Amino acid sequence: MVRSVRNLMLAAGGVLLAGAVLGAYVLNRSPKAGADVEIITHGDRVELERHTVPGKYTVFDFYAVWCPPCRALSPALERLAARNPERLAIRKVDIVDWTMPVAEQHGIQELPFLVLFDKDGRRLVSGEQVCAELTALFGDAGLDVSRATEKAPAGQM
Repeated sequence: MVRSVRNLMLAAGGVLLAGAVLGAYVLNRSPKAGADVEIITHGDRVELERHTVPGKYTVFDFYAVWCPPCRALSPALERLAARNPERLAIRKVDIVDWTMPVAEQHGIQELPFLVLFDKDGRRLVSGEQVCAELTALFGDAGLDVSRATEKAPAGQM
């Protein structure tokens, strides 16, 4: 019995390690060609306004490599940016962990967290409102982002 518990614990640890490695790969790989996607900080304070892209809508994606919903959202945002390279830029903000200055600076309480700026660098919306705004701006292509952020109904996890 002790041996089977030990084997089960080793297997669970292996699965967790594999998930963390895969998550780090997904969030740190190069974006699709043509997509305007950049990581602008790894935990340090950052002024979002300095990273908006004139003439493009700019989405700031607050994420962490250990966050499963972030790993689901990242590819959807990159696809949207690749389909709209002239109109959309994605700027990724890696909070690293909850103790880092950027999380406190922007009052991040949950991940993923999005902030949308317009083409003139003015903040439009943040949080869950960003998905609706992306759908309004980019039509069906924006729905992919909304679907990636949907939470599973209670009891289905």
